[in-house]
Amino acid sequence: MDRVARLRWVKWSLFVLTVFAIINAFIQNLQHQEDSRVGSIAPSFELTDLQGETVRLADFRGSNVLLNFWASWCGPCVNEMPLLNEVYAQSSDIAIIAVNVGETPERARRFVEKVDLDFTVVLDRDNEMKKKYRINGLPVTLLIDKNGRIVERRTGELRSNEQIEALLDKFRHP
Repeated sequence: MDRVARLRWVKWSLFVLTVFAIINAFIQNLQHQEDSRVGSIAPSFELTDLQGETVRLADFRGSNVLLNFWASWCGPCVNEMPLLNEVYAQSSDIAIIAVNVGETPERARRFVEKVDLDFTVVLDRDNEMKKKYRINGLPVTLLIDKNGRIVERRTGELRSNEQIEALLDKFRHP
């Protein structure tokens, strides 16, 4: 084998090995991610609320949970918060957990106080929960049933009480 052929063979071998390594890394990553699709068990979490208390999804086992990912800079998120607050006040059978994504506690607290939210707000400052639940845009709302199973996942603003109630009917009439 002459020098040019040998160099070509080495380059081709390195290319094939690189492609194989990338594919293998991708597959390994997928296998280690928790599933956040409808029908799967919701990934567990342990986050801090605005009072510094630890909040775990496991603490809500036995309750229907509306899990909402939001940020104060997100216009659609800001728009739906008063609606979620109204629904929370009217629905004793639903726990609402709002996950503030990537903001400081001070910024989240200012927003919560301004809007006067009554439901649980937790902080995902390092975006780990966002990654775990595969959130690519905001807002995202998930419904998690009493058994911890995701029954609905919705990306985008919830625009009316009727729309939220229709979503919550998935708990009431499975």
